[in-house]
Amino acid sequence: MGLIGAVSNYKGGVGKTTFTVNLSAALSYKNKKTLIIDNDPQADSTRAVLPPDARIEGCLYHLLNPEETRPVEIKDCIYRTIHKNLFILPNISETSGLEIPLAQNYPNSNLYLRKAVREYVVNNYDFIFIDCPPTLSLFVNNALYAADFVMIPMDAGSGNSLEGIKGVLDLMDSVKKDKNPDLRFLKILINKVDKRKSAHQAVIDDAIERFGANNVFKNSIPTSSLFESVEFVKGQTIFSFAQKSKGAQSFRNLATEFLTFF
Repeated sequence: MGLIGAVSNYKGGVGKTTFTVNLSAALSYKNKKTLIIDNDPQADSTRAVLPPDARIEGCLYHLLNPEETRPVEIKDCIYRTIHKNLFILPNISETSGLEIPLAQNYPNSNLYLRKAVREYVVNNYDFIFIDCPPTLSLFVNNALYAADFVMIPMDAGSGNSLEGIKGVLDLMDSVKKDKNPDLRFLKILINKVDKRKSAHQAVIDDAIERFGANNVFKNSIPTSSLFESVEFVKGQTIFSFAQKSKGAQSFRNLATEFLTFF
């Protein structure tokens, strides 16, 4: 049985997609069959790992749309990526228009993603990561109702990202009390670390003091212009773009640590 992890922080710019895409790729290199569910209508994960010439037909939009007239099967919405053992359930910008119909079907709409994907994906993949938008929207609700655990990336250069952590934890507690009692918080990932800057260390110390060292991954991800460069190239992760870089090695180390929890 596979496990589903939601990657969320309602503050933008903390590196959720970078975390999701590159941890998934690192696990795929460790022979873990891994699936990314792109739950953000901005579709950054989709652009990162789909081959540039890929044609999207079925996608998350069709699975979540309460007004969908043609039946869509989950297996028809999953695509191979640029990495062996890594797959994606892609998204498109039109999904942003589903917020109103989802709200009209609330609270039943909280379970749309779970009902559409959970049984199939946990039986066909080792790990499934849901890349969430930088909000506390119904899309994030759907991710938390579908997930087994939550991981929260934060930006070492932004104290504001700490508030995004608390928001996700509060929402997670609400979901646990409702219909997903087994949902658990896994770890915080400290991202975009520049060890030369005392301000970064101050934010890291604050995170550890507020949430506890046991709730933070020991491995962190350094700031690097390579991560910024790869974001502008379709069909690239840090492993296909610069596999020998410190950034790639940091994600290999993170994947090794991640696997110790399962």
